[in-house]
Amino acid sequence: MTASSDPIIEIRNLRAGYGETVILEEISFSVKRGEIFAILGGSGSGKSTLLKHIIGLYPPRAGEVLIEGKNLWALEGRERTELLQRFGVMYQNGALFGSMTVRENVRVPLDVFTYLPLAVRDAVAESKLAQVGLLAAAEKMPSELSGGMRKRAAIARAMALDPAIVFLDEPSAGLDPVSSADLDNLIKRLANDFTITFVMVTHELESIFAIADRVILLDPQTKRILAEGDPRVLRDTSTIPLVQHFFRREGQSSGKRELREP
Repeated sequence: MTASSDPIIEIRNLRAGYGETVILEEISFSVKRGEIFAILGGSGSGKSTLLKHIIGLYPPRAGEVLIEGKNLWALEGRERTELLQRFGVMYQNGALFGSMTVRENVRVPLDVFTYLPLAVRDAVAESKLAQVGLLAAAEKMPSELSGGMRKRAAIARAMALDPAIVFLDEPSAGLDPVSSADLDNLIKRLANDFTITFVMVTHELESIFAIADRVILLDPQTKRILAEGDPRVLRDTSTIPLVQHFFRREGQSSGKRELREP
C-alpha cells in the first residue's frame, strides 16, 4: 500500500525526560498514514524514551502527541481509552505471558477492552494468528516457541483490536538473519494488506533499508533530530558525518563525535 500524505501521528515540539534529566528537546515530526516509519539513534539518544511518550506511558515535559488529530495527553477518561485502542504495541522481548497459551495471549486486549463472547474472542485471536502464520501454534505455550515465533505472536496480539497503528520496539533484536528477514517480510505484508501504519524503534540496518519508508535519526548530544527522510537517500547523499557513520557504520577520525550503537 502506498503511504498517504495524511499524517496519522504528529509530534510537536516534544520535550521529554525523567526526573531532572532531559532526554529529548524540541522533537517535531509526522508519520504518514500507511507507511513504515523507523526511530533510529545511538545509545542514549532517546529512542525508547520517545516511544514511551508517544504510546502514553509517560507525559511529555512540553509539546504535543497527536494521534489521528487528537492530542493524547489532553484527553481523559473514555476518550483517552478509545484513542489508546487505536494502536497496538509489540515490546522488544514479546512480553508474552508464560502461563497462557499463544491464543490466550493474543486474546488479552479483547478480554480487557471488549464484551464479546469468549467464542468470538477466540475466533478473532485465531484470525490474527493466521495473519502472522501462527495458527498451528495457538495451543502452544510461549516457552515452546522460537524467538521469531514469539515476535510474530506479539505482533498478532498488538493487532487484536484492529489498530490503525502498530508500534514495534526492536522487532529484530535477538533474531538470526533468516528469522529477521522473515519478520521484515511479515511487517511489510501486513502494512500492505491491512492498511496498518508501523512505527518501529530499531538499529538493524538490514531491516531499516528493507522496509522503512522514512526514518528520523536522534542525536544524543543535541537531544534533537539529526536527520529525517528515506534511509536509502540519507545513506547515499547525506553530508553529515554522524549520519554517514550511522548508515555506513564507518569509523570516524579522532576528534569527531561518535554515534555509538546500542
